Amino acid sequence: MLQRFIIGGLLSLFIGFVSYKKKSLTLSGFIAAFFTGTLLYMFGDYVVYIPLISFFLSSSILSKFKPKKEEPNGRNFIQVFANSGVALVFTVIYYLTTNSIFLVVAITSIAASTADTWGSEIGLLTNGQTYSILTLKKMSKGLSGAVSVGGTLASFMGALYIAIIFSLLYFMMSAQPIWILLEMGMVITLSGFLGSVLDSYLGIFLQAKYKDIKTGILRDYKIYTTDILVSGLKYITNDMVNLLMVIIISVGTYLILLIT
Repeated sequence: MLQRFIIGGLLSLFIGFVSYKKKSLTLSGFIAAFFTGTLLYMFGDYVVYIPLISFFLSSSILSKFKPKKEEPNGRNFIQVFANSGVALVFTVIYYLTTNSIFLVVAITSIAASTADTWGSEIGLLTNGQTYSILTLKKMSKGLSGAVSVGGTLASFMGALYIAIIFSLLYFMMSAQPIWILLEMGMVITLSGFLGSVLDSYLGIFLQAKYKDIKTGILRDYKIYTTDILVSGLKYITNDMVNLLMVIIISVGTYLILLIT
């Protein structure tokens, strides 16, 4: 355990510091990433740590390609905990119980965050039209609840990406039969993808949306004091929606695995 703590701490310190210097993390995000990364390696070893780092690195790279009007901002501590906090909780439970269901759920939470992030980031880069996931009416690109074909495919690929990485690592660690790895991979991919879909529904129902009274532009955040709230709840931000989505999809996956 001490060895894992040291290795996880050193890796997280290095990756976090480089990410901070590259402005992929704010200072608070760097501290939070060091904390969660160290604990994830300590309790979950590389089989959990590498999928999390794979999510973070891929998402950081994608964020650099945002359109100029969507300047990339480093992740702060709230965003770090929203994307990794649930994985940490289930990883600790897995360590204490050695029940592989909790391991699958931990990876599912990472897959859901990856699917959501890939869908959002790649969706901004595609040329296709975006639609409301609820009414299928056209929506402005980038608004919570807006989906596109390209973004949806990217979400699925993001979940699959994490599932493949985990399956290979788990095979190296435990030498499980192929059919078990395929079963785990399918659960992680499907649940992770459904997480991104759920995020869109939560976003359109709960997340605050503001209208610029001068231009009529809708945004998921308030810029000017004159912006008016037109839908959603005032205190529900994108980070809160992401965290709620990860909690729901993780608990839901656990309950389904428990009864099957």
